[in-house]
Amino acid sequence: MIVRTVLGDIDPRDLGHTLCHEHLFTAPPEWATREDADMTLDSVENAVAELNDFEKMGGGALVEMTTADYGRDPVGLLAAAKRSTVHVISASGYQKGIYYPDSVASDGEDELAQRFIDDVSTGVDGTALRSGVIKYGTCRTDRILDDEKKVLKATARAHVATGAPISTHCQAGTLGDLQVAGFEENGVDPARVLIGHVDRNLDYDYIRGVADTGAWLGFDHWTKPKYPSDDIRISFVEKLFDEGFTKIMVSGDLGRPSYQPSYGGAPGFSGLLSQVRSRMNDDMIHQIFVVNPAQFFAFEPVGQH
Repeated sequence: MIVRTVLGDIDPRDLGHTLCHEHLFTAPPEWATREDADMTLDSVENAVAELNDFEKMGGGALVEMTTADYGRDPVGLLAAAKRSTVHVISASGYQKGIYYPDSVASDGEDELAQRFIDDVSTGVDGTALRSGVIKYGTCRTDRILDDEKKVLKATARAHVATGAPISTHCQAGTLGDLQVAGFEENGVDPARVLIGHVDRNLDYDYIRGVADTGAWLGFDHWTKPKYPSDDIRISFVEKLFDEGFTKIMVSGDLGRPSYQPSYGGAPGFSGLLSQVRSRMNDDMIHQIFVVNPAQFFAFEPVGQH
């Protein structure tokens, strides 16, 4: 079993304290940045600064969840990772329907799946960087769009073909149950799926229902004042642990300049790690930040030994 980082495969035990859903580089479509200027991360120097601050706080690994439709930068990722001791894992897949390139409408499942397979097995955009996780996302809170259903099937096929785990975006924390069901229908074990942003939808019965499927839970919006408080978030995590649902990972999804100190924002990955760990006992910290990522992001590359 390996974890596939941008600089190569490592032993899962070498990950250390891991943030499961973050961003170092982003370049959303122009229409999105016209509406919201606080969306673009484009500096290698700043990425290195964020990684190094995270390392000083005890951080070991960061899962960089920017996909091709949201401005994934393999050259920047490689440059930043080479200048840091933090392990960086890069995502294949697509973010969500509203960001899809026009080609998704005409591409078949075979073409989409092969694109994701190549990212994991061969390299991203002609670079040496290989993806270690496949991202899937939905952009609405009421239904999964037809193109998103096609991408879900392609994501499932790429997972089966490569072994790489699947991590998702749920708009406002919704539809996680439908995502799990869709993947299961397409041959994916829910235990290989991390449902993201569930803490944007703090309905305990809903989250417990997702946990009941065997999927992992991403509580990945800590420290953001515009969302429900971390007091509520930690109470949900503690209740889930008390009921035996410990397949939880943590992050901040700090994909804006206003969240990263190198751009003049806060709290950064280091501040996030410090603030979240201060709310947990040592056993919970070790389970959520070390044990769980090492288990989930590890895979046996299919057809590769």
